Amino acid sequence: MSEVIIGTEIIGKNGMKLFTRFIDINDTDKIVEIVNWAYRGKEGTNPWASEKGLVNGSRVTPEMLHSDLNIDSKLMKLMLIEHILEENIDGASEASEATTTNTVSTKQKRLIIGCVKIERESLESKEAVVGMLSVDPSYQSSGIGSILIRLAETELKAWGVTESHLHVVNVRDTLIAWYNKLGYVTTETTFPFDVERNVALKEIHFVLLVKNLQQK
Repeated sequence: MSEVIIGTEIIGKNGMKLFTRFIDINDTDKIVEIVNWAYRGKEGTNPWASEKGLVNGSRVTPEMLHSDLNIDSKLMKLMLIEHILEENIDGASEASEATTTNTVSTKQKRLIIGCVKIERESLESKEAVVGMLSVDPSYQSSGIGSILIRLAETELKAWGVTESHLHVVNVRDTLIAWYNKLGYVTTETTFPFDVERNVALKEIHFVLLVKNLQQK
């Protein structure tokens, strides 16, 4: 798959116009909303990619996001994707006795629909973690998640990272299978489920998935 580069316009499925950029503090409310929808479920949408029924508590809060944004961008980057909507604005030019020329202009509206972050322990690290992958449930199954993964991997390569890691809840078989299709290999390495402000409703843990970024 081709690389996705930050700060560029992308054409997604069905001609959807998309744009990627770094998250800033002004995006806080929308990012918190989307992340919690993606991980805890959004009413009226299919919860296949959420942890609904597995975990209680906010996946992210404004304070947690602000803390991440204050971390050195050489160690952590937070990125988002927007859907570019173009609205037609009808108008009229100067009219003469003989003719009236109608004009149509467009106005862009951008909706934040997903986000992802990458982090590593040090500048020398050759492995890094992709996390907070979130897509507004109304846009799931539209290819947005895979675009965000490709964006994250492009930034990891720019860091000189050779191995991308994911920490996924072990019972999320459908999600793990989706990551496997993107080249991530499920390992035997596990981690306890210990997430700030979250309470597990079942016996769960994280499993490590790994992708070698040097392979083509």
